[in-house]
Amino acid sequence: MMIQTDDDAGGTLCDRIEAHGAAPLRVAHVVLSLYVGGLERNVVNQVREGHALGQSVSVICLERRGVLANRVEGMGGRVLCLNKRSGIQVSLIGKMRSILQELRPDIIHTHQITTLFYSGLPAKSLRNTRVVHTEHGLPLVASRAKTRWLGRWSGLYCDLFFCLTEEMADELREYRIVPDRKIRTIRNGIETENYREPGDPEALRRRLGIPSEAPVIGTVGRLAEIKQYDLLIRSFTRLKRHCPDAHLLLVGDGPERPTLNRLVEDLGFAGCVHFAGYQVNVNEYLHAMTCFALTSRSEGTPQAVLEASIAGLPVVATRVGGLPELIEDGRTGVLFTPGDEDALTRALLEMIQNKELARRLGEAASQRVQSMYGISRMAKEYHEHFVKLLEN
Repeated sequence: MMIQTDDDAGGTLCDRIEAHGAAPLRVAHVVLSLYVGGLERNVVNQVREGHALGQSVSVICLERRGVLANRVEGMGGRVLCLNKRSGIQVSLIGKMRSILQELRPDIIHTHQITTLFYSGLPAKSLRNTRVVHTEHGLPLVASRAKTRWLGRWSGLYCDLFFCLTEEMADELREYRIVPDRKIRTIRNGIETENYREPGDPEALRRRLGIPSEAPVIGTVGRLAEIKQYDLLIRSFTRLKRHCPDAHLLLVGDGPERPTLNRLVEDLGFAGCVHFAGYQVNVNEYLHAMTCFALTSRSEGTPQAVLEASIAGLPVVATRVGGLPELIEDGRTGVLFTPGDEDALTRALLEMIQNKELARRLGEAASQRVQSMYGISRMAKEYHEHFVKLLEN
């Protein structure tokens, strides 16, 4: 069947092939921002892979451009920003309609439920445009009545609702957020080649003031309350009683940084807890770590765990979201109950003291991620769904 786009945008896809020799699939991703995080890096990867698949890609930021916007533009993508203020802003729906009428996308791909709320209704003003949504964390739409209503209302305006894990899909079905016929599951993906080369981790350790032989517990992510880095810091201070030369490395920035800094100072561990801030390339930091810790109380399929696994690090993570699907407890990593400081401390200490176990877990995790979580596989699966939608 012929794939069509809006007549005002140049006729059918076949017409564009005849006129220009090619017919890129026009995809508009909608995000809150391109600041930093697994979701945002995922979208950047989709922009790059999308070009290889024959897509013409734009990214619409509701709130602010963010530090990754230049990377998208460097790949040939277009970035637009609506500068949304906090709270519900009904006027934004009209602004979104104007941008979409300018871009005339074949596919609108929203990320996080707020972006679907502001994009779904305006998309109805375009003929032959399809709307898809990806929920990147545990479906917050199922957490309370207000957000369940938001999810159900917004879900009326999307053709497909993608989840990163089967647990997320099951929760959507349980709370009847969207009909089962709309739900699809696509595993997250990363550019695996980028994280296998170690760079110069010893030089990085010297810059940070970490001795060459010191064990390093590390993590990468936005310094936000949901990540529970205070739990990690308190666990680390207990671990120091058994391993006094250990260091803690936190890569990332966010609103909780001042609070976490004060906690470290109050505990008297400022000399061995290192805040590296936001880093465009985390690969060298990963290879400077001995093991990776994730203490979040809610996650989907975290990009940081995929990256740490590719780098061959043993991972200790909370048993939430898609992590039990990603990590096979005891074989490719260690899972613990969220908030269980004792279990976290024991697991981290074992990763430091049992080097053979740590090596075995890291190798198994790297092999699993390389075989199942490549970015090219993920982007191709999305693209195939896009094409199928436009053919129907």
